[in-house]
Amino acid sequence: MVPLNAFTPTAGIEAVTLPDGLVLQVMSDRQVSAAIGYLAVPIAFAGGPTSVTGSRFHQWALTRCTSYPVCSAMDVPAQPTAPAAGALVEPASRLVTALRLVCGGSVTATRAIRCPPDNDFPQGMGPTASLSALPTFDEDRPTILGREQVEAVREVYDLLAHPAVRGNRGLQTALRRLVLARADRVPTDRLIDLMVCAEVLFIKLPGLPADRWKQDKVVAGATTLLADDPVLQAPPERLDALLRLGYRLRNDEMHGDDPSRRELRTLTGQPTNDLSAIVDDIERVLRRTLVRLLSGVVEQ
Repeated sequence: MVPLNAFTPTAGIEAVTLPDGLVLQVMSDRQVSAAIGYLAVPIAFAGGPTSVTGSRFHQWALTRCTSYPVCSAMDVPAQPTAPAAGALVEPASRLVTALRLVCGGSVTATRAIRCPPDNDFPQGMGPTASLSALPTFDEDRPTILGREQVEAVREVYDLLAHPAVRGNRGLQTALRRLVLARADRVPTDRLIDLMVCAEVLFIKLPGLPADRWKQDKVVAGATTLLADDPVLQAPPERLDALLRLGYRLRNDEMHGDDPSRRELRTLTGQPTNDLSAIVDDIERVLRRTLVRLLSGVVEQ
């Protein structure tokens, strides 16, 4: 299993099945204990050194259960070989990307842990783990999976494994910047990664004049692709205004200029003093862009 941090589904979702025997499901008490032991989920002490509490946002894991035959001492067959400890690392990373594209939030995958099921025999065999580096997440922005989003997550998860997507360097760079941006807690740092993602997607988009300013290319590409998007439901003029604002705020940060002179407005046109609201809207736009471009690359 690979535990997830900063993730939970809405009520009514007991498990999400994926290809190759993978299941996204809540961990048992024994599995949570193993995850705590390997520092794969965060905990807080609760009134004493032997009492801890855990959040509902750190109780799910991507799992695969593999069965092996019982070997007799009288008839010794070839011993079964367990899969590599990191066998779930790539699927877990792909699932995190799919969840962030469809649902947003800062969900991360932690460490690959191999442990016996609760009803396994003998129970004396304890868990083992790959002590990989732990990624960061923002507890204030957990990923919430709704029932209406499950099929979209499965679809994007499959698209991310397609050879045409894996071989598209621009898409891979844009996906990486988006994932990095989701884990960052500083709005201006998130904004820089998101605008890099936008430039990767649109600067060299076919059909746009080569002599246009980068900002114009980003805006033109996004408004053309998303003008009729049923999820965003944003008119082209609002997309245009949001992305130009994001581009200018990014430049202010990178050049050390004062951004206070900018009038901040969300994708709906509402004024705000919260930079995070602007960054969240830009991220929503880029998430939808990537989902639509993934489908287009596979269809080609």
